[in-house]
Amino acid sequence: MSTKRLTYIALCASLIAALTFFCVPTPWGVPITGQTLAVLVTGLLLSPVDAFFAVLLYITMGIIGLPVFSGAKSGIGVLLGPTGGYIYSFLIGVYILSLFAQKNKPILGSLVFTAIVYLVGSFQLAITTNSTFLHALKIGMLPFLPGDFLKIYLSFVIAKRLVPLFKTQNQKA
Repeated sequence: MSTKRLTYIALCASLIAALTFFCVPTPWGVPITGQTLAVLVTGLLLSPVDAFFAVLLYITMGIIGLPVFSGAKSGIGVLLGPTGGYIYSFLIGVYILSLFAQKNKPILGSLVFTAIVYLVGSFQLAITTNSTFLHALKIGMLPFLPGDFLKIYLSFVIAKRLVPLFKTQNQKA
């Protein structure tokens, strides 16, 4: 792996961590963060493997104790808690998003990414709060849809400006 690729992976992992600090608590327990925006940008900029590693690095930072999860939390307990499914679903979601982006279908990829995050996240939310899946979708998805559509739009604006800087031999721009 080249130094350039490692740098891009680290930059994207850092972006995800940084935007997590843009956090608005909600009464239903799932905060609004900039984290999803950063993961979307990562999927649009990097190859599928590199995007996966960027998210894995971000998650690893949180597991080892760096306060990079929403609310400046860290540790494996966050991944096992009500919002953990949203976090670890980024791994498969960003990989799939990047695959779609490379096939010049970034909008479809962003929608599939968002669906994966909502489904996995809501499933874990339902299990950890002992509620129904439909209730978890109601509190873990519906209030966030407008903001996530805005994040998808913003991710395209940001990625379009950054693609020339992140272009590698493994990726179509």
